[in-house]
Amino acid sequence: MKQPITQQLYEQDFCLWLENTAKKLRSKEFSEIELEALVEEIEALGRSEKQELENRLDVLLAHLLKRIYIDSAYDNRGWELTIQEQRKCLRRLLKKSPSLKGYFAEVFDEVWQDALSQVRLEYRQVLFPDMWEFGCDVDVLLSVTFWDVR
Repeated sequence: MKQPITQQLYEQDFCLWLENTAKKLRSKEFSEIELEALVEEIEALGRSEKQELENRLDVLLAHLLKRIYIDSAYDNRGWELTIQEQRKCLRRLLKKSPSLKGYFAEVFDEVWQDALSQVRLEYRQVLFPDMWEFGCDVDVLLSVTFWDVR
């Protein structure tokens, strides 16, 4: 069975398929659109936003752990810069997609465990807490210098 042209284009030149699909949507040529592929791509966009949030939160928590619990004047500046960058990117992501705040709360504990496991592997001699001690309010996590309040 021969594949429809749009399906072939989707598989062979994704960027061109996107451009063609956008043109068809603008000109209301809905019958010409490969709906299954379009639905897949829309769902993938949502997944990638969630994945970015998880990845940035993981890096943020790992570096917060290092900065709070490891006494290393040599490394502090680098950790603080990474914390600053991840916070900035997370604020932008949450501003662009406010509904991700709910997802943030949903995945916090799992991401915390991942970050904690990684940091414990890197710094076996340091005793890190089993639980995040500062609450998981998004706004607090993205602004407080926890190493100053500890």
